[in-house]
Amino acid sequence: MKATILALAALLSQASAFSPTSAGTACRFNAVDAASSTCLFGTNRRARRKTKQTQGNSRPNSFYDAINDVDDEDGKVKKKKKVPDEPKKESVVSSASVTDAVSMDDQRPSVSTIVLDEQTGIERIQQGRYVMDVATRKAVQLSDLGPMYRMAQMFPGVAPDIREKHRLDWNTVEVPEIIEKLRQACLTTVKDEETGEESIDIPPHPRVTDEALDFVTANRDLLGPRMTKTLGRLKLRAQSQMDKEEALQMRKLWKHFMTVDESITAAFRQMLMDAEGNVGPNFGNLDLMSFCNGHLYERTANYLVLKGMVAHWEKKVRDAEYVENTPETRSNFMEVLMVGDPKRYLPDPPIIFRFDEVVRITLMAQNMTAQFVATPQLYDDLPPEVRFVEAASSIKGGTALRKFMVEDFCPAEEITPDALREGLRRLDIQLGNMQIDPYGDLKNVVNRLCEAVSVGTDDERDPYIPYLNNLDQNGPGFFETYTFNHDRQSLVRFLDSAKEIQQGGIGPTGNLLDQLSNEASNLFGFGKAKPQVREKASKEEQEYSAPQKRACGRPHNVGWLDLLGDEEMNGGSSGDPEDEVYESDNWREIISNRQRIGGPQ
Repeated sequence: MKATILALAALLSQASAFSPTSAGTACRFNAVDAASSTCLFGTNRRARRKTKQTQGNSRPNSFYDAINDVDDEDGKVKKKKKVPDEPKKESVVSSASVTDAVSMDDQRPSVSTIVLDEQTGIERIQQGRYVMDVATRKAVQLSDLGPMYRMAQMFPGVAPDIREKHRLDWNTVEVPEIIEKLRQACLTTVKDEETGEESIDIPPHPRVTDEALDFVTANRDLLGPRMTKTLGRLKLRAQSQMDKEEALQMRKLWKHFMTVDESITAAFRQMLMDAEGNVGPNFGNLDLMSFCNGHLYERTANYLVLKGMVAHWEKKVRDAEYVENTPETRSNFMEVLMVGDPKRYLPDPPIIFRFDEVVRITLMAQNMTAQFVATPQLYDDLPPEVRFVEAASSIKGGTALRKFMVEDFCPAEEITPDALREGLRRLDIQLGNMQIDPYGDLKNVVNRLCEAVSVGTDDERDPYIPYLNNLDQNGPGFFETYTFNHDRQSLVRFLDSAKEIQQGGIGPTGNLLDQLSNEASNLFGFGKAKPQVREKASKEEQEYSAPQKRACGRPHNVGWLDLLGDEEMNGGSSGDPEDEVYESDNWREIISNRQRIGGPQ
């Protein structure tokens, strides 16, 4: 059992290496020191030993030096003490290396792409140097016409006549009307490549129509994630009712809408990625004019990165405080386990998670943001909705917030409360299409602001609620769920048959001895498989039924999720059976090959 636990820990540590690098607080560096990169393959033992000695911290020494310069009580910068220079350590690209290591930026593709890991067979996203426009499948292009045009790309809008044509009346509109207008905007002439016949339909992925772009942009603040969820639920509802044609049409519209929505956000994401490259290497530098100054769109992106950093690390402070001050018991074990970043349970955590450390980083992020706001050349001409986020952060209570908005902020900015609320919702939609880490916390802050300032207005109305927050079986968004067949060796089957272990005991030992015997047989290669065991397992799989406590009265293995068949896996664009292989099948095949051969190659 101890060997099994150690193997699982090693597998978790190895799996974390395949996770895409987040664009979080450890922002991207334009130039990455080779000794801190991941290009360690092909080096000899001496080089790896030297590299391990120089990589004791998960951040460069300059990162910790900047944090130590801040006093924990008043945030003032301390005077640095002169420290004698340390002897220069050997780099991984020095004479000890047997290969030429290149920087991480040079290894990254032009745009993000999906690659298949050779060791595990699991697909992962390899981060690119530029954001990919999902509609063109190329790197997003920022306008060459000047900074104001780029600002228009960051927060896109439409001409007044187009807005008047497509704008929805939020006081009366219902979801069926929204879907029908969206469908009409997406329709275009589509030519069948096989027969040559033309028809009016939604264009094949990833093509998008200009009319759809205009419609979504004109109603950006009214659509977004809630529209995406509604279309997904209606697609599942059609499947549960065995209406294959409707499910196919709804999935096509759903996919087309998500493509349009992501394409509109592409320029915004690229600008924030560029801002991360400015702010990240200068973390701890309070001379913000030296690296945060620039055109309006650049300064707006820099502020959002700083504000996102503050929201992200303030959440880490709350999590760390809860974890360190809450003793683990049998009753709250799962609750404590779900708080914070799970990477903290790895043997050598690659993250900063201790309370004292996250507090110091949060103080530095707050100081940098405060310095940005206190510099008129950087902050004073940012878009009103962006500056309202900063102004609202010091106001407690919804009533006081709405009073400040109506009586103080909007008159000073010469805008209407309706325009400010729409701008906040559009900012919320843009942030919702960013990476959850680190922009998810800032997105939640903006979303709560949108809800608070909408109380008592026409914008408070939400026609999506009957579709998304309705447990009534006769509701318009309801679809039936059911239990599945699970593999005999699956975790679900294991938990179904698990017996409660009393406190102070180790539980039944019979199954434990059988498990250890099986592990020893697999480890040392002795023992022969019995055909009748496989036949018995197959019979048990066929007769499997979920426990009543978990089934909750749901039917078993109805099968409507497979209604679309292979079209659900490849979108109906290909009929090649090789394209229908699940990612888990690749993983199982690689693992089984290793077990058959006797170990990794």
